[in-house]
Amino acid sequence: MDKKKILTVKIIIFVLACMILTLVGEYLYEYFTKDFADISFFAKYFSLGIALILIGIIAFLLPFFTRSRFGDNKGDNTMLVVAILLVLCGIVAIPLSFLWFK
Repeated sequence: MDKKKILTVKIIIFVLACMILTLVGEYLYEYFTKDFADISFFAKYFSLGIALILIGIIAFLLPFFTRSRFGDNKGDNTMLVVAILLVLCGIVAIPLSFLWFK
């Protein structure tokens, strides 16, 4: 990859990491300052699933940096599997949170 594409991927990863930190920070703020019954609808049902999906997207983008530096792609293939599993766990976590927190 050329340097412009690598910079674009780095910016995307940085923005996604900031979004994850914001989601987790908002959830922790509500969890520790309010009773569980008073936590917002978004924090209770969506924040964990969305954070897992965003972490999966980051895990999918990370091998783009290592392919040009190292010759072995075994770890890159494993990271692809981890990314797919994280996205699937995030998708499953959203409906399960509706079933769990009635």
